[in-house]
Amino acid sequence: MKAGFRSLLVLSFLIAGVFHAHAQQKTVFPKKQGFLFDVQYGIQNPGGDLEERFGWNSTLGFGARYKFEAGWTLGVKYNWMFGNRVKETNMFDSILGPTDEIIDKDGLFSVIRLNQRGHTMTLNGGRLFPILKNNKNSGILVDVGFGFMLHRIDIFASSLTVPQITDDYEKGYDRLTGGMAFTQFIGYQHLDPKKRVNFQVGFSFQQAFTKSMRSIDFDTRTYNDTKRTDLLQGVRIGIMLPVYTKKISEEEFFID
Repeated sequence: MKAGFRSLLVLSFLIAGVFHAHAQQKTVFPKKQGFLFDVQYGIQNPGGDLEERFGWNSTLGFGARYKFEAGWTLGVKYNWMFGNRVKETNMFDSILGPTDEIIDKDGLFSVIRLNQRGHTMTLNGGRLFPILKNNKNSGILVDVGFGFMLHRIDIFASSLTVPQITDDYEKGYDRLTGGMAFTQFIGYQHLDPKKRVNFQVGFSFQQAFTKSMRSIDFDTRTYNDTKRTDLLQGVRIGIMLPVYTKKISEEEFFID
């Protein structure tokens, strides 16, 4: 994750340079309305019950919003979570051999790799607060969302000959969990008057109220009915593609 932080730090300095350069421009960029399509990358630290299962993770997101002239925004967002820091590994205790290894059907030791996988889909609304006199489409963005979160432990065996944890049997150990989620973002959004450099950078937060989505966990042979509070907080950076729409007053009409 240190490499990811260094990358975000470098990008932040580059963004600061772009921000400074555009702040010096003389031309006024008036308020615009239209669609904003974005791709985002973030690094997140888990909290609550999620911290007991996973460590730091990354997220890759895609979004589409409509920005109104007054600064309000409304749209949808999807985030894919991925990471390789899995703390909860005791689900295999009942099928380990005497040397704490999983033995495949050929009698050989199998290497197991665990990863984190997850998804968040939300409906989002927010408000842009301009801070530049000559660019009313850039400023502090506050955004909140409501939707659904899913996460699980992805189990990868070095061989497909491990019937205990492959195919449908994997579902008995993957701890698939889901539930209602809330998201928040606060950061800086920049829309270039010439549409060359459009970006967003800031802090993200998520709270999800989840429970197990599996009818039974094979290691305990019971259904886990524990209610969970899964938290995530981190930093996020994204690039945007704006597609502006005209106001009625800007439309041109031709009469023969």
